[in-house]
Amino acid sequence: MKEIKETSEFLVTEYKDSLINGLIESPSQFMMRMNVEPKVEEYIRPLLNQTKQEFNDSTK
Repeated sequence: MKEIKETSEFLVTEYKDSLINGLIESPSQFMMRMNVEPKVEEYIRPLLNQTKQEFNDSTK
């Protein structure tokens, strides 16, 4: 579980950075691009959705 948390933290940071740098993609597209493993995907999907929502709210 520790490995999944560390991987998730890294991926959330990467996703946030990509949004800030203008690469607009859905969490699903990001996970496909990063080849996220299914066991990590279950854990990270809600985090990526939250990150996307926060980004959208901050750019309004």
